[in-house]
Amino acid sequence: MKYYENCPVCEEGIIFCLMRIKYITIPSGNIAEEETFFVKFLGFKHTGELELWPNVHCKLLSNNDTDIHVAIIPERCTSNQKAVIIFNTENCLKQYHEIIKHGVVFNHKPYYVSAGMIAEFTDKEGNQFILLEERSYTEEEEAWKMC
Repeated sequence: MKYYENCPVCEEGIIFCLMRIKYITIPSGNIAEEETFFVKFLGFKHTGELELWPNVHCKLLSNNDTDIHVAIIPERCTSNQKAVIIFNTENCLKQYHEIIKHGVVFNHKPYYVSAGMIAEFTDKEGNQFILLEERSYTEEEEAWKMC
């Protein structure tokens, strides 16, 4: 069975399905501490609770984007897998310095990758967070911008 059978296809033949991320799960052995980390250090707000699986309740947090929520779930609900969350930012360096002011320790200073500039940090639970400032590094694109 093809899972993409009923999805519209654009001109280039790429499958185009209208899907949006609604929740990003963060497994935690201490939900209260993880919630404090998001609220105190990253500026999120508590937006409620949700039962994602039978008898498994999680805390919902948002950072002003009401369509996407972080759902902190009990660690026992995962197979000891940790989350990787990528935050898109307009200015990685500025965001990096702003977050450092709140006491967050980054894994290293911001650096460049093919997608742009990134900075990474990990919370006490082992979840990884990446700040990404998307940039293009090809000479042709840079020359085009200067015209």
